[in-house]
Amino acid sequence: MKRAGETLEIGGQDSFLDLVSNIVGILLILLMVAGIRAQNSLPEPEEPTVQYADQPILAEIQTKYETFQEKEIAALKLREDVETIHEQTAILDEHIQSQARQYAEMFDMMTSVRAAIETVAEEKDQETKEKIETQRQLQEIETKLGQIGKTKQWLQSNRPKSTVIENIPTPISKAVGDKDREAHFRLLGGKIVYVPFLELFEKMRLEIAQNQHQYFKQKWSEGKIGPLDQFYLEYLLASYDIPMQDVYGSGVGKSLQLEYAEMVPVQEPLGEPFKNAITSPDSELKRRLKMYRQDIYTITVWVYPDSFEEFVEFKKFLYSQGYRVAARPLELGTPISGSPRGSKSAAQ
Repeated sequence: MKRAGETLEIGGQDSFLDLVSNIVGILLILLMVAGIRAQNSLPEPEEPTVQYADQPILAEIQTKYETFQEKEIAALKLREDVETIHEQTAILDEHIQSQARQYAEMFDMMTSVRAAIETVAEEKDQETKEKIETQRQLQEIETKLGQIGKTKQWLQSNRPKSTVIENIPTPISKAVGDKDREAHFRLLGGKIVYVPFLELFEKMRLEIAQNQHQYFKQKWSEGKIGPLDQFYLEYLLASYDIPMQDVYGSGVGKSLQLEYAEMVPVQEPLGEPFKNAITSPDSELKRRLKMYRQDIYTITVWVYPDSFEEFVEFKKFLYSQGYRVAARPLELGTPISGSPRGSKSAAQ
């Protein structure tokens, strides 16, 4: 049997433990609620703010970035333009090739036409040359007839007294050709002198060749060469247009024509007396003749009416030396001259 005091003591202890447990549970619940509320009431953390020490550098970077974007856009545009140009170039190349084919066809056609034109032009040039040659021959004949008429008239008015002249058989005359060489002498007033005809003409040709561009500028040009061996050579040139034809078409060129050349003595009288010239072994005439071989040179004598008798004797002398002789009679006062329309010497 239990005692009353013991039962009460045990029951009181259990109630106390229950009470403590309940209080602890309540405190735990309160702590949990307080924690939840504290978590919900805490402020949200602020985002960190970046602070830059050098704001101008940032602005420069931003500017460069924007510039880069602009250049990138421009580069894309340029690329599009290049592609467009390539397409246009391909179209243009095709057009050029087409034009080249057409040009080749036209060139072939033009070549055929030019060949036909050249054939016609050559025929016309030949006709023109023949006409010019015929006109020159007629003019030469007229000039020669005029000189013969004047000489005949002068001889009739100045007929010398009858003189017995030794008859010398005269061989058949032959025109001096372009390849034949001549030595010229003049008989005037009973005196004979060497005339540097060919030497001065050669100097004249060189002078014209060196200054032809000056002569082309004017219609007529005068010149003077010398003196050489007591003579000058005065000449007259004419510049005229001539038609020209080549593969590129027709045109006009320039040509020089010697119209007249005249031997002018430095002074008069010239030469040595004829009698002394053929008799003296040291005469100027004989010294000159030694320079010309008989089988190569023809002696051309320009003779005036007052020296016909001397010419006959001179001719006989030259025959005896083995020379061929060509006579060129002149009127008194007429200078020794030449032109493209003049006649050639006739050697005997």
